[in-house]
Amino acid sequence: MAEEFKVTHKVITIAGRKLTVSKATFEAQLKRFTLMENAEKQLTGDQPLEENLEALIRRGFTLRTYPSLAACTTGKVFSEADCFKIENDHLELWLATARELNPTWFPAPDETQQENEEKKMI
Repeated sequence: MAEEFKVTHKVITIAGRKLTVSKATFEAQLKRFTLMENAEKQLTGDQPLEENLEALIRRGFTLRTYPSLAACTTGKVFSEADCFKIENDHLELWLATARELNPTWFPAPDETQQENEEKKMI
């Protein structure tokens, strides 16, 4: 019988669904990379990229945020499309919980690239 390992996690309820958000494991990291790679392939078709703010935010969510959320969450995980339909407070709770457990996957929105690099040096 396979040994069970304890992984730090939190159970949250988002739009009526019970989700378990866990601290990153190697398996979750691999899943995250695969989801990011698939998202990149889907977005790099023949369509020209829109440059307005909404398009940039959606692209960032598709390429980084959603794959990271999905990789560290178990339960009946919302699809990326469903994330745009649930209440923002619920999405923010999910994101805050995931960021708390996996801060390197979800840099705070006000941190600049330079601040991130400085933290790595400390």
